[in-house]
Amino acid sequence: MKKLSFVYLPALFFVYIAVETLLKLNHSTLCESAGCLLADNLLWFDSIYLNFMGLADALIILAIGWLSYKRAIREKLFYLVLFASLAFETILIGYQYFVSPEMCIFCMGVYAFLVVIMLLSAKKYFLMVVPVIASVVVALSFLTIPKSEAFVIEDGNYLVQSPTCTHCKKVKDYLNENNISFTKLNIDDIEARNFATFLNFTTIPILIVKEGKSVQIINGDNNIIDSLSKPTNAIVMEEIIVEDAVIVEDSVAVESSSSSGNLLYDDASADDEGCGFGSITKLEDESNCSK
Repeated sequence: MKKLSFVYLPALFFVYIAVETLLKLNHSTLCESAGCLLADNLLWFDSIYLNFMGLADALIILAIGWLSYKRAIREKLFYLVLFASLAFETILIGYQYFVSPEMCIFCMGVYAFLVVIMLLSAKKYFLMVVPVIASVVVALSFLTIPKSEAFVIEDGNYLVQSPTCTHCKKVKDYLNENNISFTKLNIDDIEARNFATFLNFTTIPILIVKEGKSVQIINGDNNIIDSLSKPTNAIVMEEIIVEDAVIVEDSVAVESSSSSGNLLYDDASADDEGCGFGSITKLEDESNCSK
């Protein structure tokens, strides 16, 4: 059993990663599912380098496992390297679980190898590792992690808003009164906040009008209502139409409302246009903008 967990399984683990690395270098792969492609896109560097890292890690585990089996070094070093590898892979696969709609089969294979090796080599250490793995997964579940999925898919109107924003209510009332259908996107969702921040918008509501390959984006309640009630001059860039954004000068936010869990704050300079929202790049005291 010891030779199996210290030598044979690490050797198979090394071969498993080596085969995938060679295939990837030749523009092929063991994993052809959508989850594997999505997993590659979650990295900020080419995924082949992660294969090289995995290959080096598997080789280290194999070498230390062989030396531990031969009693050339202490077994605790083997467990330490194995535990570090398992923790590293837990973070990667845990993040992938919460972000991607489909898991990478190859990554799950890597994780399965590490778990089985750890379980067979020392059950007492495995029982110590389980709470750490559970803690990592729970910690990741607490984070607002953007998901790799589209929200603006079909043609129509999409309103980035908040239930407590009075300017958003003004737009929603107008849409309902004029029988204009729309889909609500809550600014509390990390995807909506990242979208607004990417466009350098600091207030909501934001209306997205999708018609085929043409997308019109309008910021501010007055701009939205004016655009829907009459033709407006818009800036056209590669089939994406963006109305002039509301310019909001930096100002001191009003006292935050402790009873509200949303990310809105009152901004005097945007009082006639929209409610400001807090983001990672803009730290403000939060308010429900309900005055």
